[in-house]
Amino acid sequence: MTRQLTYLIMISFLLVSCGTKKTAKDMEKPVSDRVALKNFEKNAPEFESLTGKMKLSYKSKKDSQNLSITYRILKDEKIWMSAKVMGLIPVAKILITPEKVQYFEKIDKTYFEGDFEIAKKYLGLQIDFEQIQNLLIGRSLQPLKKKHMYFADNAYLNINELKNFLVFTAKIGAQDFLLAEQGLSQQDRDLKIHYKKYKRDQKNYFPNEILILAKEDDDLVEIKLEYKSRSLNQELNFPFSIPSSYKPVEL
Repeated sequence: MTRQLTYLIMISFLLVSCGTKKTAKDMEKPVSDRVALKNFEKNAPEFESLTGKMKLSYKSKKDSQNLSITYRILKDEKIWMSAKVMGLIPVAKILITPEKVQYFEKIDKTYFEGDFEIAKKYLGLQIDFEQIQNLLIGRSLQPLKKKHMYFADNAYLNINELKNFLVFTAKIGAQDFLLAEQGLSQQDRDLKIHYKKYKRDQKNYFPNEILILAKEDDDLVEIKLEYKSRSLNQELNFPFSIPSSYKPVEL
């Protein structure tokens, strides 16, 4: 990807975000890029564990589902989820660690155990454990750097060209210094994550609503997460056992 194309992406991002009477050129930064990044880092939630419930809505061309999710996160170590239909009928469990992804589905009695290629299948782009954790708690998928920052429409924009034609974008609110949007784009694949609302819990800001749009060619997957409850720093267990009668599913 040429640097000219990166600038075109940046300009498009700026144009989409500009909806007020003032233009990007007319507006003044509330603080410098350095201070904005420092404030963004100050907003990083501090916790050892998280647990609670969320509502997940999934929609694609072929399928749509609404699930109730019980989630547990042991920071930097484990992400566990148990899904139910109508909040009553257990249908699946997921366990993610930095090394691997595991899940099993009760309806068709299948399971998966492997690496993060599963994320590439459903989201269109390769991401790791830390990025999944950051996605769920409103932190950036890639490190933000001052040299990649731009300012427009009362927001700080990060545009960073990564390896293998991969472009990372992020948008930080200039008033609250919280993550409003982020995304990864690579040729015909595009992942956009929108953070609609935040809630303060024990001096920490966590997203309350996340919209994920994953596009590959003409296929679009839409995932909406709505956090219904959240508790910090409780003692947690992560029960996960694949029944011996279940059959493996191949990617």
